[in-house]
Amino acid sequence: MSTPPEVPARPEAPDRPEFPDRPEAPDRPAVAEQPASAVEGPADGTVRFDVLVDPFSATVPPQAAPRPARRRGRIVLPLVGALLLGPLLGGGIGYAIQARRPPTPLPPLQPAAAPGYPVTRLNAQVSAALAPEPLPIDGDLRPLLLPKPDGAQDWDDFQVADPGDWESAGQLADEDGLAAKDFQELLTSGFRRAVMNCWEQNGVKYRVQLVQYFSDNSASAIQQATAARSGGTPFADGLEGGFHADSTPSTYFETNDQFYYAAAVTRRGDLVVRVEAFGTAQVSADSVRDLAEQQWERLA
Repeated sequence: MSTPPEVPARPEAPDRPEFPDRPEAPDRPAVAEQPASAVEGPADGTVRFDVLVDPFSATVPPQAAPRPARRRGRIVLPLVGALLLGPLLGGGIGYAIQARRPPTPLPPLQPAAAPGYPVTRLNAQVSAALAPEPLPIDGDLRPLLLPKPDGAQDWDDFQVADPGDWESAGQLADEDGLAAKDFQELLTSGFRRAVMNCWEQNGVKYRVQLVQYFSDNSASAIQQATAARSGGTPFADGLEGGFHADSTPSTYFETNDQFYYAAAVTRRGDLVVRVEAFGTAQVSADSVRDLAEQQWERLA
């Protein structure tokens, strides 16, 4: 077994040269510490602080420059102006273009043929025959009155009017105790004319009247017929109006004499048919009803 060779020893390192000691830096002068004081900032309301800088420091922090205020009206005003001027300019340009164009000619008018009517001579007799006949109530009313029945006696109607003749508004109003009120109502309700006939039979005095109103005031006739229907017994055969007979006596306004009253009212158009009865005993309602129906039939 062979022996390994010996390794020579490592030579020692030379000694390091000695350098003089580094001189110590002089002490820094003491700087009095001051708090950061707030100073008045720019007009935009921000607050700026002073920064104390160390004079021995190598760098100095830069100060931030104030941001300028943003002006918002620079964009809004041009947009509004454009919106207003756009339609005006467009309308003006369109009007100018249309005004320079020549007018469009209208088509010529076509003359219409003149209307023609047959020329014939009118026959008066044929025309009168074709014309509608006037209603009986538009003529003389006196022939339409019920005549005095056979066996009846004459009666002067309390000397108010002549039997079988015309009757004025004043005479109609004088038949009641409220002459002034009745006269005013007749004139304001469209009274036109009236006729009357009267007689006495079996101790009962009868008065038959035809009171006509103007056509424009036919509502007065309707009102009287409606009031008679609501205040009495309606006619059974479809006539307008009604009839009644009092069961208690009344007193004449000029005397103290008592009487029993009965009446029937109906109408035909603007003509009112009124039948009244005055008796010393209770009057039958059927008697005034029958006379009113007979008088109404004579008006047809």
